[in-house]
Amino acid sequence: MALAEGEGDMPERWHLAHACGPRWTSSTAVRFRVWAPHGDGVAVEFEALAGGGAHPELPLVRVGDFWEGEAEGLAPGQRYRIAMGSSWNDCFQQEGARLLRRDPCARETDFDSTWCILHAPIKALEPFQGPKFNELVMYELHLGSFAPCDREADAFAFATEKLEYIAALGFNCIQLMPTAEFGGIWGYNSRQQLSTHSPWGPAANLRHFIHRAHSLGIAVLFDVVLNHGAAKKNVLWNWDGYGPDNCGGIYFEGQKDTPWGKRFSFHKAEVQDYLKQACRTWIEEYGVDGLRFDSVHNMPWGLLQNMTHELKEHYPDKILIAEITPENPKVISDAGFHSCWVHATHFDSLKIMKKSDGGDDPSKKMGMLKNMVMPHGFPNIGGVHSVLGSHDQIGDRQDGNEDGKSHRYYISRLGGKGNWHGRAQCRAWFAFQNCCRGLPMTFMGSETLQEGWWHVDQHHRFNWGLAEGDDVHSAEMRRLVTASNKLRVAAPGLIQDDVRFVHEDAGSAVLGFIRGSSPEEACLCILHLGEQQWENGGYGLNTGWGGGTSWRLALNSQAVEFGGFEGSAKHEVQADGGGKICISIPKWSCLIYRPS
Repeated sequence: MALAEGEGDMPERWHLAHACGPRWTSSTAVRFRVWAPHGDGVAVEFEALAGGGAHPELPLVRVGDFWEGEAEGLAPGQRYRIAMGSSWNDCFQQEGARLLRRDPCARETDFDSTWCILHAPIKALEPFQGPKFNELVMYELHLGSFAPCDREADAFAFATEKLEYIAALGFNCIQLMPTAEFGGIWGYNSRQQLSTHSPWGPAANLRHFIHRAHSLGIAVLFDVVLNHGAAKKNVLWNWDGYGPDNCGGIYFEGQKDTPWGKRFSFHKAEVQDYLKQACRTWIEEYGVDGLRFDSVHNMPWGLLQNMTHELKEHYPDKILIAEITPENPKVISDAGFHSCWVHATHFDSLKIMKKSDGGDDPSKKMGMLKNMVMPHGFPNIGGVHSVLGSHDQIGDRQDGNEDGKSHRYYISRLGGKGNWHGRAQCRAWFAFQNCCRGLPMTFMGSETLQEGWWHVDQHHRFNWGLAEGDDVHSAEMRRLVTASNKLRVAAPGLIQDDVRFVHEDAGSAVLGFIRGSSPEEACLCILHLGEQQWENGGYGLNTGWGGGTSWRLALNSQAVEFGGFEGSAKHEVQADGGGKICISIPKWSCLIYRPS
């Protein structure tokens, strides 16, 4: 599309003194800026026009440790790279005197070469009024393996085609695993912090994915890996030639190795702004609705505080989520994030199901369940829960043998999709998760009762045969997921701060609690994790509510349409003068009642 005369990039909302990369100053002119303190004769080299010949160059002018210059006559899609000599060339033996480098701040790159692709001028995005933070119901998605093998090269576009599937399940937020260009297999070895992963398609297709998600009312969160550089195909290593003692050069010197790659030089203002610029790019140029920061325990606490403060100042409507090991509410109260992944919810559920590490003790089991409902020290939206497992617990990179073969879809831990009890238990846990404080998250495939483990190989990707086929048990689980998700959003009590535990029967493994503070909002949530069941109103449960209240069933994980059985729960019950109700409770179930 032709650009109107004088059009360039829109002004950025967050000014960063050390920001680099290309910036359109008009419809045909681009200003380049690179950080190369040890560079010599730095230039932007453009790919030759059709017919071959020498690559035209734009010599850049040194301004302190930076190099700057402006080129005319350019168009989006132009391929370019950085060429330079070096005053300290530790790469001479491998590369010679002239170094060819990618632009670390390029928005798009050719995966297999040093060529970068000039982005289209950045324009203002259409406004999106997404779900409030406490309304988010999250679906975790790995774009490459969400697509079949024969569509992975077009994964951005394929996922866009399938957004209606996610919306129909009642999810209103997608948590993407990393989409910045990476050198590993799951995305957590970022090569380019500001460039999309080109093996999945052009950057424009990722922008369209977000635009289409927004049109369906779905928020999109990006996963940013700012704690270390790539262990494989690291294009920032010895970037301007400098790299004594294998220190990694200007982006990594002075820092420690991690099992996944070397930490960035967090002490440098230029590197700090590089990482901040990555956040700015995804928010301002793509319109993402929040960021999940991977492994923040490998970053300086003061830098986290600074980043969250500035991100909140410039983008107050964007949610910031941390992953920290061990999980710690101080990452919210002190480091400034809105929320934090809480893996303990998943692992405590496994202790209960396996009757291990306290899971066989009725009192300890009740304590674990109560802490899932209201995690100690975390505010209402402070914990992101994935009871059935996130990619960390379901994914396996060692042919099913990682951590003693412990990484599996939840249904495979419970006997498989053909096991009636396993299906009932998965449904109960899913519905229970949507009753808890915090933000519920489900990893792709859990909603279809996919079995085995997840990986990016041909046999462990997302199974579209289950999602769109005629498998009865998968359809039952999807109906439960849809009903539970829609209730989560429709019932105000389920997303508010209020929690009151009103009934604890440790011996029978029955827990009752109220979400919401008024009759119009209240939800009475009842979880039963056991083989016993009570029929014909045979179980008395204290509601902690006023006498005479009528309660109507809003969700029963053992309903027939979800794979349960007829008459498993009473549809309406009336409390006596003391607030006690007599109900039926099926085995392995989650029931939700609301005042009628």
